[in-house]
Amino acid sequence: MDPRVAVVGKRLARVRRVAGFCSAKGGVGKTMCTSVAAAALAAGGSRVGILDLDLQGASTHLFLGVSPRLPGEKEGILPLPVAENLSLMSVAVFTGERAMALRGSEVSDAIRELLAVTQWGELDYLLVDMPPGIGEEVLDLARLIPRMESIVVSTPSSVSIAVVERLLAVLSEMDVRVPGVIANMTRGNAGGVRELARRRGVPFAGEVPYEEGVEKAAGAPSRLAATGAAQALLRALAVMRYL
Repeated sequence: MDPRVAVVGKRLARVRRVAGFCSAKGGVGKTMCTSVAAAALAAGGSRVGILDLDLQGASTHLFLGVSPRLPGEKEGILPLPVAENLSLMSVAVFTGERAMALRGSEVSDAIRELLAVTQWGELDYLLVDMPPGIGEEVLDLARLIPRMESIVVSTPSSVSIAVVERLLAVLSEMDVRVPGVIANMTRGNAGGVRELARRRGVPFAGEVPYEEGVEKAAGAPSRLAATGAAQALLRALAVMRYL
C-alpha cells in the first residue's frame, strides 16, 4: 500500500470543509469560480486554501497574481501565501510555466504527492480547482478524500449542460455529495442549468452573470473579491450552506 495515502487524512485533519469545483466540460470557468470564491471567502475572514489539480493547465496562480516559486518547508511543504487568510498549492509551484505531460499512473502519483506533502494547517475551506473531464483526478480525489464535495459548474450552453449531466451521473454512482450546481457566465439564460439540477436531483445554487471586470481584476485577490461575480458566488455558497 502506498504510504502517502495514509498521510493524506492527517494533512487535512484541521481543514473543516473540502470542496472541488468541477465540470466535465472545459472552458466553463471553474478556475475563475474557484479563485474568486476563495478570494471572497478570505476577504470575509475565512481561512482558505486553494489546491490546483489541473495538472496540465494549472492557472489559479495567474488568476491570483502569484509568481511560481519553490515553497517553504516545515515537516512538509507549505502552500504559497497569496493574501491574508489565503494560500495556494499548485504543480506550477514546482514546474513554473513549463508544460508537464502526464499519463495514467503519473497523474495519480502527482496527486498523491501533492496531497501527502502539503501542510495546510487549520483552514475553514480547502477549494480544489479540478481539471475538466471525468478522469483520474476525479476518481482519485473521491478515494483519497471521501468527505470532499463536488461543486459542479456549467455554462448555459446546451453542449455544456449535456456533458455536465454525464458528470453528475458519475458522481451519483460514486456517492460523491454535490451541494449544488452553479450556472456560470450567464446572460439571463440560466434556465437550462436550473432544469439540469432539477432533473438530476441536486440543488441549483445560483448563477454568476458574465462580467468583463473579472478579467480586469485577475492578478489581484482584493479586486477579485470586489467583483459582482464574487458576490454571486458568495450567494451560491450560502445556498449550499457554506456560509
